[in-house]
Amino acid sequence: MNPPPIQDEQERGMILVNVLMFVAIASGLVLLMIDREELALDRGLRMREAARAQAIVRGGALSALVALRRDGEKAGDVDHRGEPWAKLAEKDAPIEGGTFDLAIADAEGRFNINSVRTGEAGAVVLLQEIANDVGMKPEQVVAAIEYVRLQGPITDLRPLRLAGIEPKVADKLERVVTALPGITTINLNAAEPELMRILFKDPLIASRLVAVRARQGYLTLKDLNDQHVTLPWGTSFKSSSFWVRTAATIGSTRQQEATLIQRRTTPQGVLEAVPVERWRNAAVPPGVPAFGVR
Repeated sequence: MNPPPIQDEQERGMILVNVLMFVAIASGLVLLMIDREELALDRGLRMREAARAQAIVRGGALSALVALRRDGEKAGDVDHRGEPWAKLAEKDAPIEGGTFDLAIADAEGRFNINSVRTGEAGAVVLLQEIANDVGMKPEQVVAAIEYVRLQGPITDLRPLRLAGIEPKVADKLERVVTALPGITTINLNAAEPELMRILFKDPLIASRLVAVRARQGYLTLKDLNDQHVTLPWGTSFKSSSFWVRTAATIGSTRQQEATLIQRRTTPQGVLEAVPVERWRNAAVPPGVPAFGVR
């Protein structure tokens, strides 16, 4: 005996609903698999881009190492922005799949705050003069010296902001003070005009020396003698520390690195240029040169 037609229609309806449900589930699974595959491909592409960008960044720093070592061998008595090493700078240089940036600068154009760790009076006095000029409070100066002596040598000035230094004052301080390993001098060929004014204690003489430096590219003892001034304490015309900042953009990925390079002579008498500190991406400290600035 045949079932009633209405029952056939109900069964066919249920079968159709089940089929549609299975189709929907299968479609969802397929879309999920596609999404996961696309995410995996995108992640893999970004990782390849990042690896290539990082390799280019390190290559830029290596070229700076070579140039600085060569400069030390050929012209180690003076360092200034007119030398070949300073011409390595690049901004948005085209490379395959993206762009490349490189900034290089003398790191010893500022007072090295780690100098106060020696206890030498000249270093403390100079830091106090700088602090007075930028508007630091006396208690903040004492706190900074104690921090550097207890925690140093430090590699970054940013922790000093925690001592309650106002942001504007801290910004001024970081234009004339840095934190470098070891004991360094201030290179008058790289010092900012603000620091020159503090060092020579005479705005007019400082401005004249800055003008001479801008005209001929560097300063000499003769230039100081012409202004009837002597070489200030803790200064020189050469450097052993240099900043190199490199960045590479490949596709949608950007990698950036800052390297502090120092030139030094080995016990065997061989001059070498070596990286002593590295910072990547957001960790790049203040004092590192901006791209496009020569």
